[in-house]
Amino acid sequence: MPRLPKSTCSLVLFFVVAGCAQNGGGSKTNTGTAVGAVAGAAVGASVAKNKAAGAVLGALLGGLIGNRIGNLLDERDQARLQESTQKSIVTGTNQTWTNPETGVQAKTVVKETPPPPPQERQIPVLKNKVKQLPPLELIGEDYAALTDINVRGGPAADYEIVDQLKRGADVHVVGKVKGQNWYLISQNGAGSGFVASNLVKSLGTATVVAKADPAKAAVPDANIVQTPVASTTTCRVVTQQVKTKNGQTANQDVKACRGPNGWEIVAA
Repeated sequence: MPRLPKSTCSLVLFFVVAGCAQNGGGSKTNTGTAVGAVAGAAVGASVAKNKAAGAVLGALLGGLIGNRIGNLLDERDQARLQESTQKSIVTGTNQTWTNPETGVQAKTVVKETPPPPPQERQIPVLKNKVKQLPPLELIGEDYAALTDINVRGGPAADYEIVDQLKRGADVHVVGKVKGQNWYLISQNGAGSGFVASNLVKSLGTATVVAKADPAKAAVPDANIVQTPVASTTTCRVVTQQVKTKNGQTANQDVKACRGPNGWEIVAA
């Protein structure tokens, strides 16, 4: 079953990053953020399956590095800090590294956060396939089919079959139905049906993506409808800690929550 690559380039993207360090004035400090975006593009292109899309997404996520931290690091260390931050967000583990050439020491520390209250979210779905959209626990990860699977119009075996997956096929899981062992999957970026959760397994390829603005997202197909759904999510706050060989230090918090397409950056 075809599906859209992880790229969200066709959407209008935005993100917010909150820093603990004060932003300095002047072009030199601002250059730190600009270089961070360039370094982010290099990281995005190096890890994405779609190189062009990865470069665009990486440039956006370069904003993970705030002005003050960006001003302390060269491009290589900015790229490495962004990479370790994304890894901490996705895996929930602390990351530590040192660059012996520049003397930079960095650590990304994961803080556990209580789950936010449920909120209504607009989820694009194929109206000729999805017959019901119950509350979801957002996941935003790629999975693989463990066997041939029937895709159904709702989260139960008595819903009609709307599609099929072959064994080994990759599929994007938007979220898990609250209180039920069924996943909503997507096709070309839109929810396309439900599969039993025990028939698929995670590929461990979760990514950090920029958050799409639902007010500006285009609906490219008349068969796709934006459907409100009550959703819950998991959030993590990652603290970046940087120290240079000259003893300069800077800290910044970055918060990300699971969304339909991956971990989304939000305000910390």
